[in-house]
Amino acid sequence: MPLHRFFADDIRALRQGAAGLVAGSERERTARLADRAARSDLPVLIEAEPGSGAKDLAKAIHASGERKARSFVAFPTDEALSGTEPLEAVLLRHMREAHGGTLFLDNVERLTGKAQERLVDVLFREAGPRAGRRPDIRFIASADFDLSGKVHEGRFRQDLYHRLQAVTLSLRPLRARREAIAEWARFFAGRFGADEGRTVRGLSAEALALLARYDWPGNLRQLENAVYRAVVLADGAFLTPREFPQVAAHVEGFRIDIPPLPPARMLAPVHAQEPAAKVEPHAFSLIRESGDMLTLAELEERAIRFALVHYQGHMSAISRHLGIGRSTLYRKLKELGLNDAAA
Repeated sequence: MPLHRFFADDIRALRQGAAGLVAGSERERTARLADRAARSDLPVLIEAEPGSGAKDLAKAIHASGERKARSFVAFPTDEALSGTEPLEAVLLRHMREAHGGTLFLDNVERLTGKAQERLVDVLFREAGPRAGRRPDIRFIASADFDLSGKVHEGRFRQDLYHRLQAVTLSLRPLRARREAIAEWARFFAGRFGADEGRTVRGLSAEALALLARYDWPGNLRQLENAVYRAVVLADGAFLTPREFPQVAAHVEGFRIDIPPLPPARMLAPVHAQEPAAKVEPHAFSLIRESGDMLTLAELEERAIRFALVHYQGHMSAISRHLGIGRSTLYRKLKELGLNDAAA
C-alpha cells in the first residue's frame, strides 16, 4: 500500500469512528488536521523536513476532498528552478494540468526572490483578473519549519506566505515522535513483505528498540528504505537487529559484526545519489590469466562488485544500471556475502 493510502485510510477511519486511531496520538492529530483541510478548499501549507511524506499527505488530502476525481499535479520547484524554461511558463503548464484538481507546490522555501514574485503573479494575479476569473485549483504547498523565519528575515514574500498558509499542518520529524517509529516500521514491513512475497510477520522487540533509538535524519523515507532492505534480506519471520546493520552501527549499545558504513553513505537518501566514480576503461577483465573466459556467474559477481564501487554503494543507481530490481540485487549481495555493502 503506497504511503499516501496510509494517510487517506486514517482520514477515512477518523470520519467513520473506526478503531485503530489512538486519541491524542500523533497519528490521530495528523489525521484530524488533514481531514479538516480536506473538507475545505483553502490553500494548505505542510511544514515538514525532507523525507517526512509531505507529498503523500497532500495526495491524501486531495483524495479525501471534493476534487478527488480530478487531477493531482505536483510542481517540482527544484527542477523548475534549474531548468531552462521560464518558471512562469512551467507554472502555467502545471496549472492547466491541475484545472479542477489540486496543484502541489513542493519546497516553496527554495524559491528565489524573483521566482517568488513570479509565483505570486501567476497564482494570484495574472491567472485571475487577466483571465477574467480565478483558476479553479486547490493549492497545497510544502516547506521546511523555518518558512516564517524566512519571512521575518525578508527572504520569503509575506503575501505569498499568507496566501499559502490558510491551513497549516506540521509533520514532526521522527526523532521528535519516537513512539510513531514502531507503527511505521510495522506498516512498512507488512507492505514490503506482501509485495516481495516474504513471510515476514513483524519486528522483534530488540529491533523495535533499536529503531526507536536512532534519530532518522532522512525521516520516513530513510526508515522505509531500511525496512525494505531488512525484509528482502531476512531469513526468519521477524526482523531482528541483524537486518539493520547500518542503524546498529550508529546506536550505542547495539553492535553487529560487520564493518560500519561511512555515515555520509549510510545517511544519504536513496534518491540523493552522488555522481559515479571515475574509472579507467576495461575496469575488469573477461579473461583469466590462463587465457580462458570467466563463467557467467563469475562475470556477474565482478559486475556487481564493480558497480558497488563505481556507484559508491547507492543501491538505486546500482540496480538501475545493472538492469535488475532492488530486491534481486539485495538477494545477490547476500549470496555473495556482500550484504553489508548495501547503503
